[in-house]
Amino acid sequence: MSAVDLREARARAQQAIAAGRAPEAVAVLAEPLRQTYALEEEYSPAVSVLMQALELARQPRGALSCAWYLGDAQAVGRLAPQVAPQDRARSYVAVAMKLKAGEPRSVDLYSRAAAEYEAAGMMAHAAAHREKAGQYEEALPLWSRLSQAIGSVKEGDLYAAALARFNVARTARLTGRAAAAHDSMVAAVHLLEEAADRYEAIGQRERAFDCYQVLTAIGRDSGTVEHALEGYVNVARILREDQLRSYALKEYAEAIRFLKDKDEVAAAATVAREMAAYARAQGLGAVANHALLTQAEMWRELARATVARGAPPEIAENALLASVMSYAELGQFRRAGEVYVELAHLPIEPARRAHYSRAAGRYTDARDEVLDAAPLAEPGRAEGFPEVWIADMIEWEQRGSAAEVCADIIIDTVAWSEVVRRRALLARLEALPIEMSDRPVAPGALRSLVESLAPTELYVVLSALEKLFDRPEAEVRGAVAGALGRFLYKRSFITLRRAVHDPDPTVRAQACKAVEQLHFPHAFDPLARIYREVNDNAARMAALRALGLVDSDEAAETVLGIVLNAGPSDQAQVIAALSAGCGNRFLQAASQALSQSTGASALGLRQVLQAHGMRA
Repeated sequence: MSAVDLREARARAQQAIAAGRAPEAVAVLAEPLRQTYALEEEYSPAVSVLMQALELARQPRGALSCAWYLGDAQAVGRLAPQVAPQDRARSYVAVAMKLKAGEPRSVDLYSRAAAEYEAAGMMAHAAAHREKAGQYEEALPLWSRLSQAIGSVKEGDLYAAALARFNVARTARLTGRAAAAHDSMVAAVHLLEEAADRYEAIGQRERAFDCYQVLTAIGRDSGTVEHALEGYVNVARILREDQLRSYALKEYAEAIRFLKDKDEVAAAATVAREMAAYARAQGLGAVANHALLTQAEMWRELARATVARGAPPEIAENALLASVMSYAELGQFRRAGEVYVELAHLPIEPARRAHYSRAAGRYTDARDEVLDAAPLAEPGRAEGFPEVWIADMIEWEQRGSAAEVCADIIIDTVAWSEVVRRRALLARLEALPIEMSDRPVAPGALRSLVESLAPTELYVVLSALEKLFDRPEAEVRGAVAGALGRFLYKRSFITLRRAVHDPDPTVRAQACKAVEQLHFPHAFDPLARIYREVNDNAARMAALRALGLVDSDEAAETVLGIVLNAGPSDQAQVIAALSAGCGNRFLQAASQALSQSTGASALGLRQVLQAHGMRA
């Protein structure tokens, strides 16, 4: 469809409006406005006409949505009194987001928005906007009310209950209420640990990961090292299990830095040791050597601090011996000798001092071996911690409402492009009558809503798709499963794992197509799990085809292992799947493995390589 078509549709809609046929005008513009890549000078006038039609058709929420997109302050002022409080709130937020944070008008607008959200019973939204206005005294009771409302948590709300209590703790601390902050923090930690355990037990490591991220933030926020360390270690573990090597190493590096800043040198050294072992197992010798060297130096630092504060010398002795072992492992024998000299000067029993002195003598002429040691190129979190404790609370409160999610996208002109905001506008206009209706909704309307949500391809839209997948109509579930192939997030697999077990064959087929489309790096672990754990052969082959296109060493090694170990019944399907498409890293790994393979494995590898134009 061209810009001319958009202009023609606008003209026809204007004629319908002039004749008093507003619903006809809305229908005329519905399809042309899906041309979301049109120039703004063509698109905005059409949205303006749509706004007029919706207002005349007595659909103020839809008209206001158009006014948000257009930034039409006059229309917003006219329409806002006619809509629900949460939409009035967003009208204030839309203006506030364009102002500098902290300036008086911005504070006033966020305050008004918070009051409207509170009137709508949306406590998380209200509290979050009180915080944006810097009004922590007003935010605290809102978080407290929400925490009490969740109350005796349902199993599905454990995570939300934990976040609510953490938000109480944060705002209590910011307002000088130390005792309340401590009590809420303790409750939040217990709930997070329980939620993480449950998520891992049901295979939703993505959600457990969120729990541990919040636990890390709790530790950092409160200065409680054990909570931060528990969070860091478990985040790194999940990243390791997901084969996200560089992210896991960065988490280790950030944990070490945090622990050193808190003078928890022994804990930092222990984490450095774990980081070194993991890096070496991944073939990253330089990173492993640097981590081990860091560990050795931290043990020496701990020993000196121990002596300085008059602690039992045996503590310093153990730390220095750990340092010796690390230096020796790295071939740093001169430095090991220096540590023996330090051991010989500790205030310990004479026999042990003499032993260490003799050991130091053996290292008098020792030299350090040349060491290839390099830190991570980008150590730790450059971007800080995402505030999931607010974002996830808002998502929880919206309960999968497509209209609410899309409204937030429309008003955010900073985060999202015109094209994304247009798509969100169209989806919201479809969602509003569905969500406002108290009558059964036709499956076709729900499927159309899914099709409108799909082009946004945004993480925040997943909650709406997940809610739609819970519908009883197979037609709707199939549409959701198919749409998820456009959402390149690990969370997409939570629903797709359900979809590949759906009793309806059409839903399963759509799920397989979506799985095959999700071959981004972070998808490695969920894809591998589908291949290993799902019984449906079509789903397993879809996962294998996607794995073959994940361009990482871990994925290439896994797929190669599948080829080499496939049984007779699977061999032909595996080879056919990889012959149809696979990544360069797998082809390189297959080429290297071919010379050492025999029989069916060699034949299969040769067939795949030849299918991709490689000599074999």
